[in-house]
This record gives sequence, structure tokens and C-alpha cells, in this order.
Amino acid sequence: MFGGNVQVLSGLPAATNVNAVQVDSSGYIYVAGKFYSASSVGHAFVGKLSPDGSQTIWWTVMSGSQNDSVQAMTLGADNSIYVTGITQSADFPTTRGSMQPSTTIAYSQAFAAKLNTGGQVVYATYVGGSAQTSGIAIAVDASGDAFITGELGSAGFSASPGAVTGTNGYGGTAFVIELNATGSAALLAIQGFGGSAIAVDPQGNIYAAGGFESPVPTTAGAFQTSTPQSACEYGNPGGIGPGLCPYQHIAKIDPTGTKLVYATYVAGTYGATPSAIAVDLSGNVIVAGSTNSPDYPTTPGAYQPEFFGSPAFVNEGPFITVAPAGVGYVTKLNAAGSGLLWSTLLGGSGSITSLPDSVSSIEFDASGNILLAGRASSPDFPGLWGTPTASRPTPNNSEGFVTRLSSDGTTLSATQLVPGSVNNLGIAVRNDGSAVVIGYGSTFVSGVVAPVLASVSIPSVGRVAAIADTADNAKIVSVAPGQLLTLYGTNLAPSGQSSSPFPPSFDGVTVTFNGIAAPILYTSAIQINLQVPFEIAGQTEVTMQVSSQSVAPAVSESYLLAVVERQPSVFVSANAFTQPFFDVAACNGQTVSGLQPLALNADGSQNSCANPAASGSVVTIFLNGLGISNPAQSTGVVSSSPVTLSPAAAIVPASTTAPTNFLSTATLPGSIDSLAQVQIQVSSTSPALNIPVEVQQPSEAPFLVRGPGILIWIRP
Repeated sequence: MFGGNVQVLSGLPAATNVNAVQVDSSGYIYVAGKFYSASSVGHAFVGKLSPDGSQTIWWTVMSGSQNDSVQAMTLGADNSIYVTGITQSADFPTTRGSMQPSTTIAYSQAFAAKLNTGGQVVYATYVGGSAQTSGIAIAVDASGDAFITGELGSAGFSASPGAVTGTNGYGGTAFVIELNATGSAALLAIQGFGGSAIAVDPQGNIYAAGGFESPVPTTAGAFQTSTPQSACEYGNPGGIGPGLCPYQHIAKIDPTGTKLVYATYVAGTYGATPSAIAVDLSGNVIVAGSTNSPDYPTTPGAYQPEFFGSPAFVNEGPFITVAPAGVGYVTKLNAAGSGLLWSTLLGGSGSITSLPDSVSSIEFDASGNILLAGRASSPDFPGLWGTPTASRPTPNNSEGFVTRLSSDGTTLSATQLVPGSVNNLGIAVRNDGSAVVIGYGSTFVSGVVAPVLASVSIPSVGRVAAIADTADNAKIVSVAPGQLLTLYGTNLAPSGQSSSPFPPSFDGVTVTFNGIAAPILYTSAIQINLQVPFEIAGQTEVTMQVSSQSVAPAVSESYLLAVVERQPSVFVSANAFTQPFFDVAACNGQTVSGLQPLALNADGSQNSCANPAASGSVVTIFLNGLGISNPAQSTGVVSSSPVTLSPAAAIVPASTTAPTNFLSTATLPGSIDSLAQVQIQVSSTSPALNIPVEVQQPSEAPFLVRGPGILIWIRP
């Protein structure tokens, strides 16, 4: 049902890098970036294309004798075009009377420009004084003032008197500057905040986001006032030294630039780097980007609170180890900067040796939903229900993507891949809700990656809004034989609880996988619980057909799902859905990150901070998605006695946690065969253990359980 529509438009010259796109109310497309001359010098440009992208209305070049590039663009209320970027040219074509018509910088400096609707330059100016700067993002207010942020690489930037100050020094710091409507003067200049993304609200407050290695000021009561300052990259002897992680920082600055309304980090152990920011009419902020942190702060009800990849550092080569694989995120921060309204990751299991999954751009449709564009490198990237398995991205074959996230962060539409585009850098929304995206990637023309300009229609969410793993509620696009699934949606079925032997059809509901009926465990208006038939083993892809005939209108929808050998997940405690998913509140003086499993102490009581297990005792957890085991299990059958299963769960060998002994993995009497219980003997002098878990047998690679490890509380 989710084929979608991606139409590659043909309005761009070859050897062009397009870094920004906008669409006006009449549907005309504006693009900006750089194109390469025969001498391989990059020239900054802004162009206006017809709504179908086939014709160039105008094409304005702004360049000097060296490399120049537009990095960001926005439209004013009258469709004037505002851009910022980077120039290496001492003869960049600035305009008379602009704020800074010349430069003495020998390397690179930011520039800003305004063009009218006919493509004529209204003003153009260098930005940065005598400092080395780069223009990265731009916003404009109702009066035509332009707000620019970017990187600051040297001394010589002049901040406004009394302006708030962020990071000290110049390596890896940032700037914010407000230009008046004529481009003739800076109304304020701020050092040490922003750098990656900027927005402004109707009251004139400035929202600046960036990723910082050095500490940045935060305010009392902020959501996250400090970060660990970890290393994201290590060099072995003969290699590089430790490289610190960039930590996402968001600042709200009053219109005068002299007051920090709030300032907070939003990041996990291995940082986060924002690429886009937006603010709604209530002052809530949405940021998006990429993170290497398995414990990036997410909220339980969000679409994807779980980190799918390996939580460990990985050897990238003979001399370098790097942080876990990158993943995209979208986070909504409340108006006070004190808490998350919701926060979700967006990515698959990834690979440390590939380009990471990431979100690069966000826009809103007329209903307030969030359109996202970025890069997908994981075959299990969210929302690929309509994409055949063979056409899904891989670590060695990344694709650009476009998808729609609901305004409350809980529901995702089908994800559309953009062929030939490894990086989607920009997105704009048409009046009809479709998107225009730009990117570049896999095709080279004259030694330069060729541009991609595409129109993407994103289908609305069906009656089945999400396909989830029953154990941890992870939204998935692949299934393992025997795995327990939960389908979420609206008006799906009458409420009912089936019993063993679980029927292939119940209350008018039938779900098949390549025509093989799945046992139905439970139905209601908002969910259907089922077991994937073991009989799909050995296939690479299945069509899941969902039919429900006892509701009006009837449901008939199909989804393409990849088949994987195993997809292990741990059953999660109900407490995990009442607070940030991988962040446990302080307990007995400790704050520990980890997934809170449904774990039972030796006496059968639930393990928790208030009810820890005795050191040396046995704790039981429960797993889903083990796949085909020995002895073989049967679809829909309830286990009558504990049977030891192979492969078994084990602790990740590279783990540095305290001694932990995995005793057995077996069926659970009274439960459907595919549910496994794992007994663990825990021993520790610490009040908590974070245990990374894998499922492995000698003949195969490990299958990691999702998340950065399960949390077991111990009484030393």
C-alpha cells in the first residue's frame, strides 16, 4: 500500500552542489549552493525554477576568484531570498553600503546576501570582522532582519556590548549575528552560541543550536546542565589522539542579545550534533540531527526511544576506534527549556564503517506534522514498509530519505527513499503537503557529485500506524521467525483475548505472512498481537497482509517486511515507559543509564531500585525474537515445561561490567513457545549493573539485544 511517489526533477545543471531549497506559495522552487567552472572553482549561486523544476526562471551567480558556496537559504514574507555561506574570495561581490564590504582574512569568511524576487542582489556583505567564520544557517523575521549563525575559527569577532557569551576561545566555537533589513549594520553580535541551526520567534527571541566540544554555559533549571565530555574517537599508537564528542547545546536569547532566557544541553554520553531547528507559536523548540549516543535522551511514548545499533566502541581500522554507529533524532523541548515534550531516535542498526543514519532538515506541513529529510544507511531504517528488501539502503549503499513524523512524535508515515542521493541536505513543503528535496550523492559529473532535485509525495498513515516488537515496543521493518508482534492503529478490530491453541483468525482478524496465517493472541480497536509464523524461516522478504472484517470500514492493508534470522529484544518493565527510556532517575545516590527490563528476583518479585537482587542471586529476564532454535519450536504452541534453548543469551564479551554468569535460556511454561526466559547470576559490589546482552552460538555472528544494556539493581 505504501509505494509512494518520488519524481526526480530535471532543472539543475551538472557539476552543481545544491545545499538549500525553498518553495514559495505559488510553488516556485528556489535552490542555492555552488556550481563548478572548468577551472574547478566553486561559484555561489541562487536560482529560481518553475514549480515542476523543468525551467530556470533566473540564475544569479555571486562569486569571486576563489571558492564560494551558499550553505543556507530562507524566504522572507515578500519572497525575498536570504542566504549565507562561505567565501574564500577577497573579491567576493559585496554591495556598497553593506555592513562589511571587504575582508582581510586570508582563509575563509562567512557572507550574507539578500536577493529580490527577480533575482537581483539587494545587498551582499562579508560577516565576521577580522575573524575566520563560516555561515551555516539563516533565519529572517517579519521586519526583514536576517539572523545568521555559523562557526568561528579565530580571534577578531566583535561581540555587541553587553551581549551574552558562550564558549571561550575560538577552536570549535560559534557566533550569532543579526543584520538589519538593509544589510548595512549588525544590530547584535554574539559569540559562543549556535553554530549549526538558528530560528527566531514572533517576539524576536533567538534560538541557536550547535554541537560543542568545550563547555557552554547553561541556566538553572535547564533540562541538562552538564555533559560528560567523552571522547568519540581514539587513536592507537601511531594513530590520532582522543577526539572529544560534540554535545548539542540549545540557547534561547532575548531580542536584545543581553539575556540568556535558557541554555541547555540535549545529548547522551557520546554527544549529538544538530542540523536543524524550528520553534512553534508556543515557544517550544524542535531540533534534529545525528548522535552516536545509545543513551541520547528519548521519551517512552515517542516513535523510537530505542537505540538499535551496537552500544560499544568499534575498531574502524588498525589505528582508530570510534563511538557507536550514528543515528538520527528529533527532539521537542518545552518553552522553558526545562524538559522534553517528546524525543525520538530515527535510524536502524547501522554500521560504524558507513555513513550514519541522520536527519538533516525539518519542515512543517499544514497540519503541524514534521517532514524530515536525511540519509539512511541501515536496511532496517524506520518506515520502509513499502520498499522491497533488495532496494533498501545498506552501509555501502546509503540513500536519501523523506518521511513524515506526527506532531506529537509518536507516528511515522512510510519512508520514501530518493534514488541516487546519499545526502539529502534540504527539504521544502508545497501547499499540497508534498515535499521538494535536494541532495547529491552517487553519480559524478566532471569529477563532481551530481545534484538530485526531487518531488516526493508521502502517503498518509494507514489504519495500521506502526509495527512493533511486543517485548520493547520497538518499531520495526523486519521480522524473525516466531517473533511476537504488536500492530498499533485505529479502529482495527473488536476487543478480544484468544486462548491456546491460538487461532489463525479471530474476531474477523487475519494476518498472513506470504499467505501463512499468523496466530492471533489479542485484538482491540488500537492493537493486534500476533506471532510471526516459524514457517517463514529461510525467506528474505514477506508481505504481511492485515485483514479485519468486523469493523467498518474493513481493514485490508499490506506491508513489505525483511526476514532476519534473529531479532532479539528484552521485555521491558512498565517503569521504563514512565521516564526517559534509557535514563534511570537517581537512586541511592546513583544515576545509571540502561534499559529497565522486566526482571524477576529469585523470590519472583520484580527487580527495581527499591527491590534489588542480592549479590550472587539469580535474576530472570525474558526475550523475544530468538528465531529458529534447537530444539525447534512450533507456531502457536504453548510451552508445557521449561526446555533449554540454543542459541542462548550471553553477556557481550567485550563488556567491562562486573562478573555476571548467564545460566540458562529456556522456554517459559504456560507461555507461547517463542518467548524465552534467561536466568542470570549477578554479582557486584555496585548498586547497579548495566549488562549488554547478545544471542550467539559458535557458528554465527552475535545478535545484539537492542539498547545500551539492561539494568539490574543489586544489593551488594
